[in-house]
Parts: sequence; structure tokens; C-alpha cells
Amino acid sequence: MADTNPIDQQVLQAQLFFHLISKDDKKVTQLCSSHREGPLQRISVYNDTVLHMASRFKRSKLVRDLLEMLPKDCNHELADTENNAGSNILHEVAASDTMIDVAELMLKRDPELLIARNDLGETPIFCAARYGQTEMFKFLAGEMKLMERNPEDGKHYLQRNDRTTVLHISIFTECFGEFFSQFICKFFPIISISIIKYRNHRLSQV
Repeated sequence: MADTNPIDQQVLQAQLFFHLISKDDKKVTQLCSSHREGPLQRISVYNDTVLHMASRFKRSKLVRDLLEMLPKDCNHELADTENNAGSNILHEVAASDTMIDVAELMLKRDPELLIARNDLGETPIFCAARYGQTEMFKFLAGEMKLMERNPEDGKHYLQRNDRTTVLHISIFTECFGEFFSQFICKFFPIISISIIKYRNHRLSQV
């Protein structure tokens, strides 16, 4: 991959951003393959990489193609490749149930993505709850083997810096479902009955 001077770098960033929002995935992959940083090229004022942006736009095929472009020795860098909010690519992917296959592929490349925290202290599974993505939440909980852990150990991954838990956030997003109810009963048993009653009440109104 070729090196670029600062001016060329700015042009590259602008081109990548333009083709991403234009959904020209072929051009995005071509540009990434011809430059040194590849899919880890920064392209936004928030220091998002191409992978961050493609993940945020829910472009699952593009993300898979970009991951395949990365050399194997880059695997350990994925969890440390953060934007200005401290989020890695799995934080972005966790915001959509449609990206479970991509999340699985990412975790094969770098399992450390699973427990990495952004600047708010949110893990990817917390982000799944924050965006009400119950299937993604279930998938990530399985990958973390949370249902097999001691509840006190597992809670560490379910709370961010301001002490907001997935329980708090699920009330706002209505991230419910059978699995989530079982999950709440295990990790937050004291108030789980009230939450389940609230869930059943909401479901009865649908």
C-alpha cells in the first residue's frame, strides 16, 4: 500500500467519505486496498475509520470485505482502534441486530473487542441494550458467557462509568424479550419482578 503526503491524505479521506455515503462500496474497497492504512484509515473529524463508518451505516457486506483486507497481524489492533468517543468497531456494530454476522467475524479477528469500553465506560453489549437491539444483546451475552458467570462478576460488563446499568437503559429503550427477562432475573434479581410486570403490561398494549 502506498504512502501519501498530507495533501493526498486529505483527498483520500474526502474521497472515502464521499463514496461511503454514496454507497459506492466497490470504490471504497479499491481506495482502501491502494493505501497503507487501508480500512483503518481515519476519515472523519471524530477520528472514525472506514470500518467505523461502514459499521455505523450498517453495510454488512462492505464491512466483511474490509475486514478480509486486513492482514492477520492487524487483528490485535482492532480493539485499540478507537474514535474520539473511545468506541471501537464492535461498539458501532452492536447498535444493530442486522449486524450479528459481522460481529461474529470481528470477534474471530480480535476477541478483546468484546470487553473493550468507550469513554463512557460502555461495553458493546451495553450499546446493544442502549439501542434496543435484543438479538445482538443475546448474541454478545452468549459470546461473553454471561449466563454462566457469577452475577457479581458479570455485572462489571453491564454498567458504565456513571453507574447506569443495562437495566436502567433497557427501561428507556424497551429492550425486552424472553431472554432479556431471564437475564435481568439473574443479574438484577431484586427489582426484576417489577421490570417483568412492566414488560408484560407494555406487551399487552401492542
